[in-house]
Amino acid sequence: MKRYITWALAAVSVLCAMPAPAMDFSLLGVDVSLSGFATVGYAQSDQHYNYQRFLSDRGTFKRDSLLGLQMDAKLTDQFSLTVQGKLAASIKSDDDLDPTVTWAFLTWRPANDWLFRIGRVRIPLYLNSETTDIGATFDFARLPAEVYSLTPTTNVDGISFIKTWNLNIGEFTLDGYWGKTKTHFRNAPYEYPPLSAEAYFMPVKIDIYGLALTFQRDDDIFRIGAHDLYANRTDGQVMASTFPYVQIMPGVGYYQVSNQMAGPGLPEVSEIHAPIYTLAANVGIGYGFRVISEYVFRDVSNILTGPASQGAYLAVLKPFEAWTPYISVAHLQSLARTFDLYNTVYNNTVPDSIPGAATINASQRAGATAGIFTYDQTTWALGTSYRINPTSRLKAEWALTHVGDMSSLIDAPPGDSSRGKVVNVFSFSYSVVF
Repeated sequence: MKRYITWALAAVSVLCAMPAPAMDFSLLGVDVSLSGFATVGYAQSDQHYNYQRFLSDRGTFKRDSLLGLQMDAKLTDQFSLTVQGKLAASIKSDDDLDPTVTWAFLTWRPANDWLFRIGRVRIPLYLNSETTDIGATFDFARLPAEVYSLTPTTNVDGISFIKTWNLNIGEFTLDGYWGKTKTHFRNAPYEYPPLSAEAYFMPVKIDIYGLALTFQRDDDIFRIGAHDLYANRTDGQVMASTFPYVQIMPGVGYYQVSNQMAGPGLPEVSEIHAPIYTLAANVGIGYGFRVISEYVFRDVSNILTGPASQGAYLAVLKPFEAWTPYISVAHLQSLARTFDLYNTVYNNTVPDSIPGAATINASQRAGATAGIFTYDQTTWALGTSYRINPTSRLKAEWALTHVGDMSSLIDAPPGDSSRGKVVNVFSFSYSVVF
């Protein structure tokens, strides 16, 4: 059944291939506009294990395909209502598609340079935050995971404001927001005999607030942002902040990666605090070339096992009539303290003469792989988009990802780790707005 749902989603996207304007009508004296967007995307890697949840040599439509609908209602000259929904891969299961309400907010514009929103809003975290799901609005076949995977969601229930200053040198925009949401954070599966586990989707509640300052002059855009995020598990569980060392004899011991193991018990925290800082630019450099770059620093100082990391990408694009080829490089790297803990636990072993040595040694590798969110990967991508018309694009991309010590974006093969893995990914998609 799930396969048929995926193909149905692809069919709906294809039916939208002919461009059409948004449907405008009046309802009870209110001006209403209906529009939509869709992507049918196929991707396949050259490896048998999963990367970015769905990618393997079996191929998949699930990573990139989606269907969205949006309604905008102009209530008065100052007030409007926007509701947007999306059907895409579930955030709490690797097997399902889920419908979600991505936007649902009331807008108040008291003056041309002020705008306020209340409801379910999207936070200004990335350059493409507003259009992440609308593939027809950007040339990348896939926005780089090394940056765009650093937050589990960009939609929150709360309030936001936008203040604009139009100056002779360009336009400054200050975005501010506060909100909260519930989502899921995926733990990659692991299997080290005799221990095994499936992928686990940790339910979390997130509180976040922040500011982003954007400067735009002609087509050039610069942005800097600061955000403060607090996350709590909602399943009644707490999070281990580190793994204590248990000495068996001088020079021999293990790291307690579970409270089921003998030891002093895991030091735990009930909340993760993660300040996030961003820099971004989209700049023309002459002769039609554009450079796009984003950098995200995610600090998690109160928990050593948490995903403290930094990611960035640099892309160069050059339009040729309807074609826009590009090349990009992206890197995602955990902070040194997270890497040190991962390598120390993963590489720890006890001699075979110790009772239960096989189980202990397996627990070290499993605990490091599943219990410490660690990233060290670089991706080179070469791709192009073809603009069929102003509302639809075809895209193709080849991406080569190389993992250093470890990457939590890879579901490691049984009895192995993601260390040193190389993954080629081929992506093809069609995106449309209607």
